Amino acid sequence: MDVSGVYIQQAAAMVGTTSASLRMWEKYDLVKPRRTPSGYRIYSLDEIERLREVQHLLQDGVNPAGILKIFDEGSRTPAPAAKSRDESRRARCLGDTVRDLRRRSGLTLRQVSDRTGLSPSYISSVERSLASPSIASLQKFAGAFDTNVPALMSGSDEAPESPLVRVGDRRVLHSDKGVTIEDMSTAGSNLEPLIFTVQPGAGSDGPLSHEGEEFLYVMTGELVLRLDGTDDFTLAPGDSMAYASPRPHQFSNVGREPVVVLWINTPRTF
Repeated sequence: MDVSGVYIQQAAAMVGTTSASLRMWEKYDLVKPRRTPSGYRIYSLDEIERLREVQHLLQDGVNPAGILKIFDEGSRTPAPAAKSRDESRRARCLGDTVRDLRRRSGLTLRQVSDRTGLSPSYISSVERSLASPSIASLQKFAGAFDTNVPALMSGSDEAPESPLVRVGDRRVLHSDKGVTIEDMSTAGSNLEPLIFTVQPGAGSDGPLSHEGEEFLYVMTGELVLRLDGTDDFTLAPGDSMAYASPRPHQFSNVGREPVVVLWINTPRTF
């Protein structure tokens, strides 16, 4: 090991990634290592810390352009991938809601980080609409601010007062991560019936864990549910499953068509 830095293989091992990933990050200008006279990359300790932050932000769903903006908003960066007007509006609404809740709670980014396990840079990127949280991240935000996912995504936690919820009256919660949640519950109910639509390749993007119990019934498509980080269950149309919610659970759609699931929680989780 060179006293002034480490080579790419050592840097990758310290960060927990691969040399190929470091080369790709360099291509996006996320890091600029020095070169030896013979052309080998050398990473300083400061650059190792930057690489670790890049790794965390990528895992949290921030794209390279967003990471560059987080590191240096004054620099010239590639434009983020184009979003539809509705997606941009939802991202702004969610970012504003998270920021307002944090400020009303008198919390710093570091304190929210301690409560959620998400990095301060990622939280900041959500507040500035540079990143779209996954379902798992949304639930962590909701827990930190003593609210629920619908309140974060729609700006209101008010469910319909009537015992009848018509199709057109459902709160529909769109995630930029390919998951749509339709809330079929009424105010004051301890049961929380939801319709999840999960697009191909989408999912929770991480494990969920909370109090209560839940039941799910697959209506269309195939859903992969992982319990306790080790046990995988593939549910086809007509299959159902129930389990205690404190068990870490995550879901994904690895098929080619959308998955539609009736998901019921008690007590209310989302």
